[in-house]
Amino acid sequence: MNTNILYTKHAAQRCEQRGISNQAIDIILNYGHFDYVRGAKAWSMSKQEKCFARHDLGNKFKKVEKKLGYLIISHDDTLITVAHHLRRLKK
Repeated sequence: MNTNILYTKHAAQRCEQRGISNQAIDIILNYGHFDYVRGAKAWSMSKQEKCFARHDLGNKFKKVEKKLGYLIISHDDTLITVAHHLRRLKK
């Protein structure tokens, strides 16, 4: 699913700074859910979704488990930013 997503310069920089890999982004997009925040999709993973991913992916999931966060994707499928969960997003 990651192949259809374009990265802004800001998103690429944040991925590098925060250690969030393309593999982690793919896992969030495949197993996570999204809510609309200010017109953009904010993707994240609940505990149950992480459990499903851990069961399906095994060791592959363990390598990226600590690098999972949330993604902000605009309406035109462009990744705007990535971050780790520090606090709840305002809707």
